[in-house]
Amino acid sequence: MISTEATEALYLHDASLRALRTEVISSQSITSLPEEEKSLAKNVPIEDSVVVMRQTIFYAQGGGQPSDTGSVGSDQPPTFAVSLVRKTPDGRYLHFGKYSDAPFTAGQQVIQNIDDSKRNYHSRLHTAGHIVGLAMQLLMPEKKKVKANHFPREASMEYEGLLYNEDKPAIQEKVNELVRQNLEILISWVEGDQGEEGRSHDGRTRIASIGGLDHNPCGGTHVPRTGLVGSIIIRKISRQKGISRVSYDVSPGIEG
Repeated sequence: MISTEATEALYLHDASLRALRTEVISSQSITSLPEEEKSLAKNVPIEDSVVVMRQTIFYAQGGGQPSDTGSVGSDQPPTFAVSLVRKTPDGRYLHFGKYSDAPFTAGQQVIQNIDDSKRNYHSRLHTAGHIVGLAMQLLMPEKKKVKANHFPREASMEYEGLLYNEDKPAIQEKVNELVRQNLEILISWVEGDQGEEGRSHDGRTRIASIGGLDHNPCGGTHVPRTGLVGSIIIRKISRQKGISRVSYDVSPGIEG
């Protein structure tokens, strides 16, 4: 039976962690999961396994950001390849993947390693989305954000009302300015529920701020400063049913 103990997500406090020694709580086949948890393993082969550990440095897919991938093992080479991580409503992190050797057992000490290049790329994309959001807030404070997507090749920010390609140069210029300023990405915690994004199972909300200029509930990973994002390209502006989408990318285009 899979544990009901919440996982301690260490990346929320230190996104620079790329390796971690921790303890296995449970390991089982995906087929043995309850239906609501099987549904989290979308596009994962049903014959794969799921591991829950006491702590994790793996980002769980959500908030418009893909999950980390990587490996877990108790020796070299690692024996469990992580293809997807999802978080349950009660705060458990399900690490889906495939064993190359004997499955882990409860209580076993293991070492987590995340794919460094993929984490860096996803963090740059996520921070870039916040930079686009801050540029919009400074240029057009009347525009209400309705959605954010930080997935590779899909990254965009959506707003109520109409924007046009004629708005691109002003947005691009403000985005470039915020990158040049190399502002610090500040992470803090506040008591209480400020929305789904950034909400912790202990009743607090994680806040991401660019140099103290904005205030966004956010559970995602970020680079430490805006200058580390590199160039941000405002690709296009599109409209549908009164909603405008500002699509963006980061350059160089490191594949995740």
